[in-house]
Amino acid sequence: MKIEEEINQSKFSSAPEKAIVNIIYTSNFIQDTYKTALKLYDISLPQYNVLRILKGRKDGHATCGDLKEVMLDKNPDVTRLCDKLVEKKLILRNFNKNNRRQILLRISEKGLKVLSDINPYFAELNEMLKDLPEQDLLNLSDTLDKIREKVRG
Repeated sequence: MKIEEEINQSKFSSAPEKAIVNIIYTSNFIQDTYKTALKLYDISLPQYNVLRILKGRKDGHATCGDLKEVMLDKNPDVTRLCDKLVEKKLILRNFNKNNRRQILLRISEKGLKVLSDINPYFAELNEMLKDLPEQDLLNLSDTLDKIREKVRG
């Protein structure tokens, strides 16, 4: 369905306006789909992002600052997110032996299990896009990269 039909708007003032509205609408649509799957595990999208980052770390550890640098959502209070994940026993918090002021975070076995359980939901979502030509998806990704660069200035 076209964006005009989705939001019941017959025309836009310009192609950039239409593109931005479509990006925002589509992003929210995808996030809502992800949030529905994550509700089953009582975690938010930013918490899921933290778990994925920690799972992918080569050394297995990260600080809150490390996480903030690579989070998809640049606005969250990473310390608060991590506190909630520690309470849920999805991540572990340890002091750095060389610097007691630095707190190191790593994903727990329970956190790995939650990610493993969630993966089929997101694999199913990714599978839905398999019908689209790969080149279209790569072009979309490249276009989104260019948009971010333009907006950053």
